[in-house]
Amino acid sequence: MEKTAKALNELLCDFNVLFRKLQNFHWNITGIDFFEIHEKLECYYENLSKQIDEVAEQILTLGYQPLGTMKDYLEFSQISEASNEKVQTQTIIPIIIKDFEILLSKFTMIKEHCDKEKVYITSALMDEYIGDYSKKLWMIKALQA
Repeated sequence: MEKTAKALNELLCDFNVLFRKLQNFHWNITGIDFFEIHEKLECYYENLSKQIDEVAEQILTLGYQPLGTMKDYLEFSQISEASNEKVQTQTIIPIIIKDFEILLSKFTMIKEHCDKEKVYITSALMDEYIGDYSKKLWMIKALQA
């Protein structure tokens, strides 16, 4: 279970950095599609808030300690922070796609660890996340068409 807990802590870091990044974009988005994208970003980070709690509780259930500091999040996340500046939709869409693809890859890797270590509840949670982020990616990629 140690590999699963370590991977979940890395995911927890990714989720926390992405939460802050999406909220930053939400505050700083500009342009003709402001209302639509502003609202969608809020949905994304509100959903992440729930997922952050789910992952932390999974880590605790396995008998490990979830990481909880910004220093930890920034050190162990594959997702980078956003700058504090006004930003256009066409700038953030490829960034969000890249970040969601990072998460999707991580969910798959965690699921594989879980199945090997027989941590089926966490494996099932990763199935949920794989479905959720696959749909999000399909929808957000449609903005680039």
